[in-house]
Amino acid sequence: MKELEQAIYKRRSMRNFDENRRLTAAELQQVTDKLHSLTPLCADIAVDFEIVPCAQTNCKFNAEYCVLCYSESKPFYLENIGYMLEQWDLYCALLNIGVCWYGMGKVKQTQKDGKVFVIMLCFGKSSVNDFRLTTEEFNRKSAKEIWNNSTLPQVAEICRLAPSAVNSQPWRVEQLGDTVKVYRKLSDNLLLARHLFKYFNKIDIGIFLTYLEIGLESVGSGYFRTLHPDVSGAKNVLTATYTLTR
Repeated sequence: MKELEQAIYKRRSMRNFDENRRLTAAELQQVTDKLHSLTPLCADIAVDFEIVPCAQTNCKFNAEYCVLCYSESKPFYLENIGYMLEQWDLYCALLNIGVCWYGMGKVKQTQKDGKVFVIMLCFGKSSVNDFRLTTEEFNRKSAKEIWNNSTLPQVAEICRLAPSAVNSQPWRVEQLGDTVKVYRKLSDNLLLARHLFKYFNKIDIGIFLTYLEIGLESVGSGYFRTLHPDVSGAKNVLTATYTLTR
């Protein structure tokens, strides 16, 4: 996934689209093909992605299309969706196609072939200038705030740029030698109800793992990943452990 690294520095959650710009048929086919060839976090979770015109949804932005995301409801299904679709989000940025995770998306068909609706993304053709030009444009915690004892400053810098619901940044990383542990921190942000934060922040952690793995691959570090079941009531929930193989 390291080919997506450059998109990290320009990606922006796009909320306003130039209505004079439209995806070509070739571009739409390109992003559709990518959507159906994403690397899953959990290969045993069935997913389904459908692209529809934005006008057929409740999206309030002037995007051209929306992606409707369905998944089997299994352990890690939310993290899996975040992990997969952030690959697509970054890929679109490379093509100057803007994307926004539309958390309040609603669909008439809440279930599809045994899968539940998870989230919606809207997208449309954007100008180069619509994207970020420097990392100074990001409103994020510092690498030191999210990653303790890092021996991988370049990786930590990539990770801190990951997007999250209402910019809650619910991740904390603890490193001990070649062991990297990723925690989901329970948010005290009051912009969303606690149960909604738990839902969206699980998606966010999947997004974060995409950034982490892009970072590790960019510095040539191999790894073994272990996912951990959710522990109810824990303030910092251990989600994944990475054992680094340099």
